[in-house]
Amino acid sequence: MTDRDALKAACDVTVGFPHDGDTLPGDRLRAIAAFMDARGWGDDSYMTGAPARELEDMTAALVGQEAALWFPTGTMAQAAAARIHAAQTGRDTLLLHPSSHLELHERHGYREAHGLRAELTPDWRTVLNAKDVRTAQGDPAAVFLEMPARHSGGALPGWDELIALREACRERGAPLHFDGARLWTCTEAYPGRSLAEIGAMADSVYVSFYKDIGALGGAALAGSKAFIEQAVIWRERLGGLVIRGWPQIADTLRLLPERLARMPAYVTRARELAALIGAASGFEIEPASPKTAMFHVRMPMGADLVLAARDHAAKETGVWLANRFWDIESPKIRSAEITVGERVMAVDPQRIADAFAAMARYQRGEGV
Repeated sequence: MTDRDALKAACDVTVGFPHDGDTLPGDRLRAIAAFMDARGWGDDSYMTGAPARELEDMTAALVGQEAALWFPTGTMAQAAAARIHAAQTGRDTLLLHPSSHLELHERHGYREAHGLRAELTPDWRTVLNAKDVRTAQGDPAAVFLEMPARHSGGALPGWDELIALREACRERGAPLHFDGARLWTCTEAYPGRSLAEIGAMADSVYVSFYKDIGALGGAALAGSKAFIEQAVIWRERLGGLVIRGWPQIADTLRLLPERLARMPAYVTRARELAALIGAASGFEIEPASPKTAMFHVRMPMGADLVLAARDHAAKETGVWLANRFWDIESPKIRSAEITVGERVMAVDPQRIADAFAAMARYQRGEGV
């Protein structure tokens, strides 16, 4: 164990992944078994039984689409969406924001594995919008909108902006796809709009079952019945037809209703926590008022300084704030990503704010 590992272990509060808390593997497996026993479910091969059908039907209804299909990973689900839309439009270029997961976190699989190209929108600080679609160099095979935009702290387009984006996509004959890994917490940003109304704005939707929901893993792709018929084919082509997906599927069904009901509380806590951190530390909060259950704390520090400041805060407050800090946008800025789930809900928010204040004091050289 390194000194840094020992320091983290000594902290009684850890902010970060997994956001749903620290369930022991044995406890989780026993909970899944009890859930399946209560439903009378036995073994299920190749996701053909009741658990998969229930989850897929539930997901389609939740996100306002005709049908849905379970995938073992979100990367696979979005690759399938890209291939389907490219085949249907006869085009090979995806319109992506520069912070898109496809661009930053999948080793350019769209290009290396699938022979597709990407056109990136010009402004990191602006959510992909109708102007980006109308001014794209070529007609896109699909427009991928991250809902919410992770590397902008969970930023979202306004409802009217979303309508305008959809219309611009239609003008270009480009399907609108939602990268909805964190779509579950978006309803608080659109008062009076259901998750189904939000999801129905897109031609296809991907959702994650471990982000925000906290299940073992898995994802779903939703869209029209014809779209999902193609997704079934692509899931098998990509190696996603696993023999036993029921542990992840049952865990999702066990947690999904409960965690969806908690989303408004997560967003409320995110807003409270963001205000406390900003006031205590003076660091920039992005967005200033969180739209979802996540936000970023932007700190003007280099790589070595931010780690030293985090370690100092951990020693002073007993709070471990992050394992890593994003530096994708600028080497002069490090962003701490805060996601509110059961782990953060169990902590006094002032303690987290005090830890960021300790980082700020360290940066200024106070009391060091």
